[in-house]
Amino acid sequence: MTDSSPRTDARTALRDQLAIEWSYANEYIIGQISPELAAWKPCHSSVTVHETPNGWTADWIDEDNDTVPAPPTIGWLLWHIEWWWTNTLAQVNNEPMSDPADFLGSGSTHRIMELKAQWDDVLATRDLDEPIDWVMPTPQPLGCVAGWVNFELAKNLSEIGQLKMLHANR
Repeated sequence: MTDSSPRTDARTALRDQLAIEWSYANEYIIGQISPELAAWKPCHSSVTVHETPNGWTADWIDEDNDTVPAPPTIGWLLWHIEWWWTNTLAQVNNEPMSDPADFLGSGSTHRIMELKAQWDDVLATRDLDEPIDWVMPTPQPLGCVAGWVNFELAKNLSEIGQLKMLHANR
């Protein structure tokens, strides 16, 4: 018996996955985050962002620390999405990545929308088997990097959704 079901290639799967995540972002995140909501701290030790004359800096979580980190602010999560996409696009284009301590975010979902459009172009046109020198010890195929970045976006969006619910019901 042969399998006659349609097969989805990796490019279609990655683009469809991103489309689902972005649909959620458009419905519940983009245009719905006020400056007050972005700055709201769910607890006193929450990591957040700080405005400077040149952009937004972020507190950085020590990922090697064994203690459970405090929940971040929505502003920090938006900064994190911007940092991930900016750095990944830089690596895809053979440019250097920014250290989190040096990265200045825009403080705007408009920049995230611009980065999403650039990421759409990468997913539509680039060779998904191309090795990318990224955050892993060895280069990874762009398709694997794309899966990771899509996952990071989904994770950050779900955290923003949870924080919006907590804020609304505090």
